[in-house]
Amino acid sequence: MKTIMTVTIIALLLLGACATQPMDTAGQNIQQNLTQNITPANNSDFLPFVREPVVYLYPTADGPVNVRLRINGQLIEDEPAYHDGWNVYVTTDGRIDGRYDYLIYEAKLNEIELPAAGWVVKHDGLKGWFDTELIRLGLNEKEKEQFESYWLKRLPKSEYYEIRLLGNQYLEENMGLIVSPQPTTMIRLDFYFKPLEKKVTLEEPAITTPTRKGFTVVEWGGILAD
Repeated sequence: MKTIMTVTIIALLLLGACATQPMDTAGQNIQQNLTQNITPANNSDFLPFVREPVVYLYPTADGPVNVRLRINGQLIEDEPAYHDGWNVYVTTDGRIDGRYDYLIYEAKLNEIELPAAGWVVKHDGLKGWFDTELIRLGLNEKEKEQFESYWLKRLPKSEYYEIRLLGNQYLEENMGLIVSPQPTTMIRLDFYFKPLEKKVTLEEPAITTPTRKGFTVVEWGGILAD
């Protein structure tokens, strides 16, 4: 009888462990093709340089916020000074320490992993594409305009651009963003831009526009391929 009860208890424990499911990541609202093309960086000539990721913070109440980065690579630039993390005071309208609209960092990463899905856009159509798609992807008008102000003058002339949106798993493993207090919504739009002389065909990702709820963190940035 004791043997039967012991086996039954072990079986129930195993079933309970198998039934446990991981918690969904808050704010992970963008649905992408999960097939990945992985391009490792084997030497410094191919290290991806992520330019100007900027981080907006929109808490539900004025107060202190701590932001830390987990970079698989080397942090190159930071504003304000990062030290061991950003400890800042943020108001509900997103003003940081009474001076900044956002936090800035740049980094050289040790590897790049690209989703199979993406977009191909003519160079002279980039402004129109940004106007439409950045809003669909979750930016507000101010964030979109600041994105365009930075990137439109840094994307060199080319017939077309291949644009891919870096996936959440890649960002978590290579550009981890840890915010305390924990945000309810996190929108991270870090793109890969590759100039093309000829048009190629890419399957476009399925997009669900995120809904901002509670404490919201927004990031945009990009990698420009050589």
